[in-house]
Amino acid sequence: MTTFSFTTFDTALQAKLNSASVNLSAQDYLLLAKAVQTALETTNGISLLNLKGEANGVASLDSNTQVPASQLINALPSQASNQNKILTTNGSTAAWSNTAALATISTSGKAFIGTGAEAFDTSAGLTSTAAVFNVASGIDSYGQISVHNSTGSSSTDVIAYASNGNDTSGWIDMGITGSSFNSATFGITGANDGYIFMEAPEGTTGKGNLVLATGANGTENKIVFAAGGYDSGNTQMTIIPDQNIHIEIPTPSTSSTTGALTVVGGVGIQGDMNVQGNVSIEGTITFGGGGTTVETANLAVTDPAVFVGTNNQSDIVDLAFIGEYATTISTITRTVTNKALTSNVATLTTSADHTYLVGDIVVVSGVDATFNGTYNIIAVPTSTTFTYAKTASNVSSTVSSGTVAVSARRKFAGIARDASDGVIKAFKDATTKPSSTINFSEAGLSYADIQVAGLTASSITVGNVSDTEIGYLDGVTSSVQTQINTKAPLAGPTFTGTVVLPSTTSIGNVSSTEIGYLDGVTSAIQTQIDSKLSTSVASSTYAPLIQTPDATKVFVSNNYTLVSGDRDKILLLSNGSTAGTVTIPSGVFATGSVLTVVQMGTGQLTLTQSGTTINSNGNKLKLNGQYASVQLVCTSPNTFIAIGNLAA
Repeated sequence: MTTFSFTTFDTALQAKLNSASVNLSAQDYLLLAKAVQTALETTNGISLLNLKGEANGVASLDSNTQVPASQLINALPSQASNQNKILTTNGSTAAWSNTAALATISTSGKAFIGTGAEAFDTSAGLTSTAAVFNVASGIDSYGQISVHNSTGSSSTDVIAYASNGNDTSGWIDMGITGSSFNSATFGITGANDGYIFMEAPEGTTGKGNLVLATGANGTENKIVFAAGGYDSGNTQMTIIPDQNIHIEIPTPSTSSTTGALTVVGGVGIQGDMNVQGNVSIEGTITFGGGGTTVETANLAVTDPAVFVGTNNQSDIVDLAFIGEYATTISTITRTVTNKALTSNVATLTTSADHTYLVGDIVVVSGVDATFNGTYNIIAVPTSTTFTYAKTASNVSSTVSSGTVAVSARRKFAGIARDASDGVIKAFKDATTKPSSTINFSEAGLSYADIQVAGLTASSITVGNVSDTEIGYLDGVTSSVQTQINTKAPLAGPTFTGTVVLPSTTSIGNVSSTEIGYLDGVTSAIQTQIDSKLSTSVASSTYAPLIQTPDATKVFVSNNYTLVSGDRDKILLLSNGSTAGTVTIPSGVFATGSVLTVVQMGTGQLTLTQSGTTINSNGNKLKLNGQYASVQLVCTSPNTFIAIGNLAA
């Protein structure tokens, strides 16, 4: 028996193989070593190895060759404390290692990496997985699958391929560029940019979308966008499921290229748009379809004119400025029987006809926290249903309770040119929101008051006063009532100045012709008549024309107060050369009373007012001298006109 003097199985085996002129590769050597180790028999302390030579690249041991088992065992690297390690070789020496430097790794099944990877695959029920990684992060707060590209001009990528994908198309790529990356093929990225690229397979009929989505199991399921630092806690944009896309960046907009959101190109909005801040528009605003309403707290227009109805060639629409307001009505309360909410629109059903109108202000209570509140009704689909805007998650149609109440109704007022007659009209209390025309015959609509500082019109009708009647005011320079008050009444007028009578005047039964006979009279008619009369005449048939003594009064006292019996009499008052007074008392003479006073002496008589008013030409109240006369005419209670020969 051949005796070997070596300390390792590796050296002995190699020497034996060399003597047999057998050349093995490093991989064949390891396989042979494993086969030898498996073939060891330790029952009698020796191993019988047969090496028959090389057949098809595989060596076998000769049955006559015997090697002590202890020498074969000691020929392997020690296995103590080398659990779960890998036996590696550099081509001449084998050793245990925690890592393996291999050119390629190929497996037909799953690859499990990390303690517990295979157990997780089973417990999680994973299907169709090529590799399972399980990381227990005892040191750091995260687990990693790391890929590093040390070339600065290249990129580091993790790529997933479609069934019909290849290196050209049909892949999605997540990666990061190197420190000096500069590629025209991927010009959208620069040095040290991270990216996600999607390239659909060439010639595909698929959509090729890049989809970002969250599931429904979370409590919020938002998609959150943040930039500028993980530790800032700032969220720039959030997509909230079925609610909105919220952008919150405190950047003011001072132009079309500044602000939290800037868009190069058009923006189409099919729903409502509410802007809390200012809106600056450099282009033209065009409303089409039903979008003809601009609602704003304040509207300032720098152009000198605001145009409505541009190119209104057919003249079938009313041109108007219209305002909306609320008026109080008797409260209409109804019971809720059903509720639903779809796409931020709430629908309530009432047990009876509600008689609500679009725009009514409804108070919802007792339904639930989602539906309760005060809202404007936006639609009335049926007599027992109405809708209002409510931003909240969808609620399936379900039986409900609670109440709704309307005590304020929306109304409209404005100024409009009515296309039907071309008249500009101010109106109020319209219930129907006007669109292209205003229903001026709508129940409840009325014409509104207008208050202006000045009004110039070629024609005007006020109430029952026609334009012709208003035209009579032409030339009026002061209050009409004041001017009327200064005019004497037709019955019993009071004159304060010189009275100019018309060319033909009649007083009572005295005709204009008879009055004309007074032309040229220079003194009292009665005096002149008396001077013309003679005894013979007095006894003649003309005697009745002479005033009888009981129609006169003569007094010699200094003062005389008229009495009711003096009406329609000629009072011959003489006081010699001593001046006297004639007092006209109040409450004695009725309207139409006439009294004649003649100063017979040289003592001047003065007319005195006692609770009465005496009007005369030049306010003269003294008789002009001996034989001067005055006629007192009562024009109204306690008011007289003095007509005659008077002096100041």
